[in-house]
Amino acid sequence: MTILVGIDQGTTNTKAVAVDASGRLLHTAARPIATQAPQPSWVEQDPQQMLANVVACAREVLAAAGDAAVAGLGIANQTETLVVWDRRSGEPVMPAIVWQCRRGDAELQELRNDRTLALIRGRTGLDLDPTFTAGKLRWLFRHRPAIAEGLRRGDHLFGTVDCWLIWKLTGGRTHATDSSNAARTMLFDIARLAWDPELLELFGLSIASPPDARRSTGPFGDTDPVFFGRPIPITAALGDQQASLFGHGCFASGDIKATYGTGGFVWLNAGNHPEVACADGLLRTVAWHLDGPCYAIEGFVMHAGDALEWLASRLSIPAGGPGVVEQAQAAGSSDGVILIPAFQGLAGPWWRPDARAALLGMSMSTAVGNICHAGLEAICFQVRALLDSIAQSTGRRIEALRVDGGPTRSPYLMQLQADVLQHPLAVSACDPVTPYGAALMAGLGAGVWRTLDQLRAVLPPPSLVAPNPANAATRDRAYRTWRATTDGVLSLPR
Repeated sequence: MTILVGIDQGTTNTKAVAVDASGRLLHTAARPIATQAPQPSWVEQDPQQMLANVVACAREVLAAAGDAAVAGLGIANQTETLVVWDRRSGEPVMPAIVWQCRRGDAELQELRNDRTLALIRGRTGLDLDPTFTAGKLRWLFRHRPAIAEGLRRGDHLFGTVDCWLIWKLTGGRTHATDSSNAARTMLFDIARLAWDPELLELFGLSIASPPDARRSTGPFGDTDPVFFGRPIPITAALGDQQASLFGHGCFASGDIKATYGTGGFVWLNAGNHPEVACADGLLRTVAWHLDGPCYAIEGFVMHAGDALEWLASRLSIPAGGPGVVEQAQAAGSSDGVILIPAFQGLAGPWWRPDARAALLGMSMSTAVGNICHAGLEAICFQVRALLDSIAQSTGRRIEALRVDGGPTRSPYLMQLQADVLQHPLAVSACDPVTPYGAALMAGLGAGVWRTLDQLRAVLPPPSLVAPNPANAATRDRAYRTWRATTDGVLSLPR
């Protein structure tokens, strides 16, 4: 038997899957990863823990697969996160600066003007925001001069999480990323698929050895036998949301999916042309790079699953996010309570990193379940705001939304989402879909499948959640009230 291994190094967990040549998900493994917040708005992780988790999870699925031949390994990862390490020792020189970290915001504000905004949006498809790697690098060059000097001389290397993992797994033989990850740095021209010298100069970055930006199917070299007892070819790398889009089988222009995780991520396959129509608050980016590039439009919800975890913590609900859903379902409504979950800003379609959360509309009769329901509604309403913006921007009618992520295992939340959208949901049969997508991409890279049509034929069918027309008017009024309240709060002076 031949298998493929898919890795997802996410923000809260590391996951691995083994998939066979017929597309069946055979084995899964997962490990949590810790996050540190050494001061307000800072978010860090340990790159060595990322590596240890990846190796442990991959070993677990390989052991479960027994003596199966491994055709390829694919890596998906949290995008935008910055890792810097010493070229000679291979050791990180600082904690990873996670995509959620707001470091670099002040340094980016110095650059904000109409010309700069147009340049960045035109070349990268992104907005000037500290989420993306360039802002973190600009902060580093300003505040960590010794590390910056190492990058100038080439003694230190930088990359996104995929780049760090590839370097370590290949024993330091490959310093490379793929176009979908490079596209999230705010330093990469997504039309030319190349690092942009003008952007590097704009952000004040002099870097001797940027990673090689390759196709999503690599090749990226073989793993060192010390990790898995044998060399395994790394035949794919791509960002986590790109891998999710791929794992859903969104291979055609107009296919759209939403992933509910720490954040929420709505992605539309936008075809093969970089200059796709895209409204403010939405991003253009690279979905993947095979024989040529495939582009995507992204709508990003900053807080989704972690908003439920925040509620569980503050309201002392012991079962975490699932407990919040249970309380919300028991209450049945928010009873007028509104949550604006801007704990570290709001992303699309507002892009307001300065915004902060608000909990409004409570009365003496408000119960914990009402507040929990407001949390569920906030997730669903943000997704609708993004879908409305995408539909208006592209002129595409949204017929169905493919969904995945831990919260999608809640029938109540998915029915609420379908009712808010008044569109059917197609819930992925694969859990987890992101490492599954990485494994599928690795199969393309290894030649297990040679075309997207061959891949489409092996994808398992999703389960469908139909909207309830009887709830349409109520949900629509609630959404419009939430949207008007959110826009009103954002207009208030700070």
